[in-house]
Amino acid sequence: MKDRLGLGTWLLAVVAVTLVHEPWLLAGALAGVLLASGSGRAALLWRALRLVLPILLVISVGYVAMAWLRGELSVAYLWLVNLRVVLLAVLTSWMVRDVRLERALQGCPGALRWLSIVRSQVTVFRRLAGEYRAAVLSRSTVPPTLAQRYRAGATLGLAALDKAMYNSEALTQGMRSRGALDD
Repeated sequence: MKDRLGLGTWLLAVVAVTLVHEPWLLAGALAGVLLASGSGRAALLWRALRLVLPILLVISVGYVAMAWLRGELSVAYLWLVNLRVVLLAVLTSWMVRDVRLERALQGCPGALRWLSIVRSQVTVFRRLAGEYRAAVLSRSTVPPTLAQRYRAGATLGLAALDKAMYNSEALTQGMRSRGALDD
C-alpha cells in the first residue's frame, strides 16, 4: 500500500509541477522536496543532476544563443525551464529510490508485464554501454579525443537502437506465444 501511495503521489506531483509557471515556486518546491526526502538528500540531488545537467546545458546554451540573435532573452523563462526539469528529476529519483514498482503495480498485470519489458531493456542497454566503453578504452593508448568520443557515442547509439528493435520484437513474440499479451 505504501508503494502504491508513493507512486500515486509521484504522479500527482509531476502533473502539479508542470502546471506551475513561477520560478520562485519551483525553487521552493525543490527545497521542500529535498527536505522531505530524508537522509541521502545530497546523493539524491547529485543523482538527479548528473542525469539532466548535460541535457539542460545544451538546451540552455541553445536557448541563450537563439534568444540573443532574436533579441528576446528571458532569464525568468530560462530559470523556469531549468528548475522544472531539475525538480522533476529529483522527484523521479526519489520515487525510484523509495518505491518498489512491482509492489505498487500489484493487481495490474498489464503494467507489471510492461515493467518487466522495460527492466530487461535497461539491463541490455547498461551491458551494451559498458561493453562499448571497455572497447573504446582497450583500443586507445591515449585518452580518446572529443571527435573519437563522439564517434564512439554515435556507434553506441546505433547499436543500442538496433539491439532495442531486435530485443523488443523477440520479447514481444515470446510473451505473445505464451499468451501474456492476450487481455
